[in-house]
Amino acid sequence: MKKSPPPMKILAFNDAEDSENRIHSDEVARRYGFSSALVSGVNLFGYLTQPLIRQYGEQFLQQGMLDVAFLKPAYQNDLLTIRCESRRQEHSSRSNVTCAYNEEGTLLAKLESWLPHELPAIKALADSQPGKDVSVRPEISTQAITLGLPSPILHWRPKVEDNKAYVSTQRDGSTIYEGDNGFVHPYFLLEMCNTALKNMYLMPAWVHTASKLALRGAVRVGRDYRIKAIPTKKWVRKGHEFILLYLVFHSDDAVVLEVEHTAIYKLAG
Repeated sequence: MKKSPPPMKILAFNDAEDSENRIHSDEVARRYGFSSALVSGVNLFGYLTQPLIRQYGEQFLQQGMLDVAFLKPAYQNDLLTIRCESRRQEHSSRSNVTCAYNEEGTLLAKLESWLPHELPAIKALADSQPGKDVSVRPEISTQAITLGLPSPILHWRPKVEDNKAYVSTQRDGSTIYEGDNGFVHPYFLLEMCNTALKNMYLMPAWVHTASKLALRGAVRVGRDYRIKAIPTKKWVRKGHEFILLYLVFHSDDAVVLEVEHTAIYKLAG
């Protein structure tokens, strides 16, 4: 078994300040009790994957399981320390836990990743018929969320220049994302899950809290993908209103990625 990847330090960067999600703006974030605008979870996820890819190459991007949880907010220019610990498990050929800490040592995010000897079965939801196009997005609410109702298909052809922009934002030096056949950066992958969610609902201020990914094939630039999203659960905890979204990425007739994507769509207060 290879030794654990060495720790990595990186300054957190809020590249979503102008996004539709106003939790990434100082004014709205402070209204909800945060000290300033939140750095996006998908950006933090990208940081957490960097030591894994440097250590193991493309393995986790072709047949890997990744389970990330965002526990505390990260803010612009927080100096983050990313630590990765390798673990031995019987069900997996490789297993790691990667954590992001701020300068005070507070755990902000945790990524569990493993290469299973056999991937779990594809969920039956992957074969459900897509929904009809909607001309106007409803503002998200418990009434607007219909569990089990699939979204229309989101067609996606990741461009080299877009992937390069995400890699640049991440300050990621890995070469596997380069060129006309490069892998799509993990940050870009999860950002497309956010895009699918925003295509379904108008969401003024929301917080990404967790994602579980099952990568079943390489997702590369310049290829055509079909993304379908299905709300599977909604609930309230401590005044926050949550949604769980199942997303499936198809390439031709093959499922290349499944994601369970969790967000607080309405913050308490």
